[in-house]
Amino acid sequence: MHKNPVTIGPFESVGRAAALMNQLKIGGLPVVEKGKLVGIITSRDVRYCHPNRLVADAMSRNVVTVSPECSFWEAKETMESHGIERLVVVRDGRTVGIITKSRLYAEIGKHVDALTGLNRAEFLQHKAAELLQSGQEITIIFLDLDNFGTIDKEFGHVIGDEILQQVGKILKSVIAEGLDYLCRYAGDEFAVVTVRPLEEAKQLSWQMIKALADARWPQGIKVTASAGVAGGRRSRVRGEPNGTRNVRDLINLASLASTKAKREKRPVVVAGWVELEEVG
Repeated sequence: MHKNPVTIGPFESVGRAAALMNQLKIGGLPVVEKGKLVGIITSRDVRYCHPNRLVADAMSRNVVTVSPECSFWEAKETMESHGIERLVVVRDGRTVGIITKSRLYAEIGKHVDALTGLNRAEFLQHKAAELLQSGQEITIIFLDLDNFGTIDKEFGHVIGDEILQQVGKILKSVIAEGLDYLCRYAGDEFAVVTVRPLEEAKQLSWQMIKALADARWPQGIKVTASAGVAGGRRSRVRGEPNGTRNVRDLINLASLASTKAKREKRPVVVAGWVELEEVG
């Protein structure tokens, strides 16, 4: 966010607001009266208002705000759901920053894997924590390609990268939007958080494994994977914000299950369903 943004008072002129925005090359100003946020005025507002009018006459009074602890993805969802291009960041009723759409999207872009176009692990952790906090049961599917290091050594990293890109496309074609959230976790590891019940999530993991096994790969390479599945529901708050520790526990369970699957040469191992209960 832009910290300590320039603000304007409600009884200053629209012309003054326009001049400030033009001078600072910004598209909006929080409107503050006696230290409290009372509105926001944008370049669009001033465009259709006489410069001698008061800011209070042109500003929007229903300002959408977020806290400084808001995550990138929460800010994005808030911005998109309200159809706005900036969010005012407020702490204890006072304006401490402003988030613009262009800057937010640039930051989120840093959390998208450049090779596959999938979200990275941070998104999975955020989404899983958000679902747990809303009281939903979730299941993590952790999927690890088999012998990928050997493929890289025998066929080179260019072919390895092509395979990872194709894996991303195949897994994306199997999941369902609104139910399953896919990411490239790291290297040749992919993960899904889903709101499907454990048994359905297990079936989804089998579909993912089968889709990879049935696909045609560069140079006739055979690509297989091992998956671990772990589901859970948070029943108490642990004292850690956003339930991130619970999420890490669940991801770790699924990851260990995928390792066991690989070791035992089984496509899928289910770690089970756990009650994520602990008092902080």
